[in-house]
Amino acid sequence: MASNEINPPNNKNFKFPILMITALVLGIFAAGSEELVISPLLLDLADSFNSTVDIVGLSVSIYGIAVIIGAPLFAPISDKISYRLSLLIGILLFLVGTIVCTLAGNIEWFFLGRAISGLAAGTFIPTAYAFVGEQIPYESRGKVMGAIVSSWSLSLILGVPLGSFIGGIFHWRWSFAILILLGITVAMLILMDLKGKHEINKIKYKDTEEPLVRSFIKALFKPNVFLIIVVTFCNMLGFYGMYTYLGSYIRSTLPLGDSITGVVLIFYGIGFATSYFSGKYADKIGKSRSLIFTMALLTIILWIIPHLSNFYWLFFFLLFLWGGMQSLTVTMLSTILSNCSNKYRGRILAIYSLTSNLAVTLGSALMGPIYVNFGYKIVSIVCAAISFLGFLISIKAYYNQPDKQQSIE
Repeated sequence: MASNEINPPNNKNFKFPILMITALVLGIFAAGSEELVISPLLLDLADSFNSTVDIVGLSVSIYGIAVIIGAPLFAPISDKISYRLSLLIGILLFLVGTIVCTLAGNIEWFFLGRAISGLAAGTFIPTAYAFVGEQIPYESRGKVMGAIVSSWSLSLILGVPLGSFIGGIFHWRWSFAILILLGITVAMLILMDLKGKHEINKIKYKDTEEPLVRSFIKALFKPNVFLIIVVTFCNMLGFYGMYTYLGSYIRSTLPLGDSITGVVLIFYGIGFATSYFSGKYADKIGKSRSLIFTMALLTIILWIIPHLSNFYWLFFFLLFLWGGMQSLTVTMLSTILSNCSNKYRGRILAIYSLTSNLAVTLGSALMGPIYVNFGYKIVSIVCAAISFLGFLISIKAYYNQPDKQQSIE
């Protein structure tokens, strides 16, 4: 191990960086809210820009492409110099992008704002995971990562409905304006935490002057990283392939009325918010063992969901359980990857972010024709099979690498 290696702290006399953890939770909540709030505001945006819903909907694709660009672009900064600096860059980009969206006078400027916001998410989110990997002891990392992952569900349960409500009562621009205030709060928390610290003036690794592509290849083939990345791809592909068409399936199957569909999906969101609590138990049981368990249970859930839709409360409980297991899986994947390498931690979690976004894109695209032509039960079989493949690979990863190994260079 290099002499300038930065090791994660251990639990002895450790003080949690409360300011930064709060900033990470609020930052991901803000990013998630801004990403998801577009859906209920599409009609208002189209009217405001004298455009159509399908054209305004391209802002979602622009955002996703920018996320994919931002993740590898800024990962070297976090690995070489400072995770806090990278987080600060990310939240400042978020503020710029959100301000541009708020003030946009035409669709072109709105697209630009969405692109900048996507760069921000691609910078902030993987760096947040990497920061937890550097600053939090491995034995306690599951619950902290779980709290950060749970903030995604809060954006679904609170952020999106609140943004939609504000946009409906006042104007869609106010939905973005509120997020500006949240972004300023996150930036202030990071700056307060940075006060008195000199890490930005230091170089963490003096031997990281290597070509960008080569460094990412090295990161990908660190012990066990490739296997966990494949599990990530299987998990997100299976999840998003199912979730994308869940709302349509509920509306076409359950005689509850279209307006109730969103309420039903909140059961999933509530389950997703439990990862902080389940992450604490995963810390005790072991991250790799927990990952095997969740991938196995997710395989079963994806397979049986369409078969229980007539049993309302059992179906609602299954949605809750699905959210909880998916949230815990994401927590375990990011936690395990955060411990595979100190030197390449930012790059590894950037690859993780890229893989997740790619799987999300492919999940909705590939399962769409299957849903239209064969129905949701066939989609569930395909997605369960993909999840089962991830389960098998997670077993391989478990035997490849002991659960409580120390982080390596």
